Amino acid sequence: MKVAQQIPHYFSIFPTGHIPVPVCIGELPMSDYSISENVLTEEVAAYLDSNPLVPGAIIVRQGRAKSVIPRNKMFERLGRRYGVELFLRKQIREMESELGAEAFILKSHLSINIAVKLALSRAQTHIYDPIVVEFENGSMQLLDMYVLLLSQSQLSNNLSGIVSSLNTIEMMLSNDRVNPTSALELIMENMGKVVPSHHACVILQPRAKTFAFMHPLIIQKNEPMERNSVYQSVLTMNQPIVLEDVKMVPAWINHETPLSTRSWLGVPIVDHTGPIGLISLSRTTFSPFTNHEKEISLVFSRYLGKLFEVITRQLEKKQQFEKKYQMQ
Repeated sequence: MKVAQQIPHYFSIFPTGHIPVPVCIGELPMSDYSISENVLTEEVAAYLDSNPLVPGAIIVRQGRAKSVIPRNKMFERLGRRYGVELFLRKQIREMESELGAEAFILKSHLSINIAVKLALSRAQTHIYDPIVVEFENGSMQLLDMYVLLLSQSQLSNNLSGIVSSLNTIEMMLSNDRVNPTSALELIMENMGKVVPSHHACVILQPRAKTFAFMHPLIIQKNEPMERNSVYQSVLTMNQPIVLEDVKMVPAWINHETPLSTRSWLGVPIVDHTGPIGLISLSRTTFSPFTNHEKEISLVFSRYLGKLFEVITRQLEKKQQFEKKYQMQ
């Protein structure tokens, strides 16, 4: 007799089975179920019972989060002796007092790892309670601790798989007949798994010999990149540069990134001739790139430098062949 395999719980949250790694916790799946402290407990119980993915309820007083009623703790208390008689038809404030409920609030722009570290620093009795996520516009949503830990686990998996990914890229670039499009997309895709952003592109100098290679991820400048002081700093210093908040940088003039860009990372791309361009990574939330992310992106930029050297050789061979063919 075959035993039916149980579908993992995360498929209920991520139906495709793919767990994305967002830039910040504000992009994770959340619920917005909020109530006043005068609502009856039976109303809250009915709502949570019919919405199994909602981790709890935010009790709001004067527009602010006063506390959170975790669904598991509420149903556990109702299931104990006299739980229904004592609380079900009473106002939720009675359950709030019984559970010692409180609100743990985090800003929406925080990264996954920082949010996990802060959440796990709570008292042991509240360590797995849902988290209130506050957005810049003042709105609030409730984040399941399970979802947060799931995303951190996926990020850890991506980081542990980076060596394998780099080995694959290395093998591709060792072949001068490599498909440039496939190689470029593989490099950028794998970088995005460990350095998430809202917009990514490669900006090349107008003199770069790869001008004949066209791709949506590549922007060919019509004027020297040194005319942009931010770009000039990246190329001159030959080091990644992070702008935590572009609104605070008077020199920020950029036509290659979204207007909503808030945090930016520029990483130089170098071949045997010197700097030929940079990787531009943008985040539309105030979520500055970390030093670790700078170091990782620099590794991928080196592979881009190798790729563009391969592309240059491919173009030169093609030109030599065409020239030889025309002479015949």
